[in-house]
Parts: sequence; structure tokens; C-alpha cells
Amino acid sequence: MTDTEFSPEERAQFEQAAAEAEAGYSPEFLHSRPRLGRPRELGHEAGVVIQFRLDPERAARLDAYAAREHKSRSQIIREALDQQLAH
Repeated sequence: MTDTEFSPEERAQFEQAAAEAEAGYSPEFLHSRPRLGRPRELGHEAGVVIQFRLDPERAARLDAYAAREHKSRSQIIREALDQQLAH
């Protein structure tokens, strides 16, 4: 893709992002960003992916709780599973 293939809006977004990056980010901003990638508690090995379904009400409650706790859905589910398996 070349520069000419970008719309004026896309070009403006790229230029704004580049200006922000060149100015530098504060440590507070960087620490507030979600962390992507494998969770540290899983170690260096790839985790096993397990899929399951939730009804819309449970999914909404999970999302709300995760947002309040500043955690991901997966993190909340892993913690709940650890609690149940500890009994």
C-alpha cells in the first residue's frame, strides 16, 4: 500500500499518531493501556484455549465486573475457576 492509497482522514490519523509517538508517552499513560499477549501467569508455554457459551445476561455481567476490576474476561474466569477448583 502506498501513501496515495490512504484517504485524507486516514492520513490525518497516521500523522496524529506519529506526532503523539514522537512527543513521547507518560509512564501513567503506558501503564493504563491494556496488556496484550499471553498472561504472565501462564508462563512461557502457550495456554490451552477452551471455548464455552454464555447467555447475554451473564456475558454483560462478566463484562461489567471485568471493567470495574480493570481485568480481562479471561482473567476473571481464570480466577473464578481457581477458586472453585481449590475446594
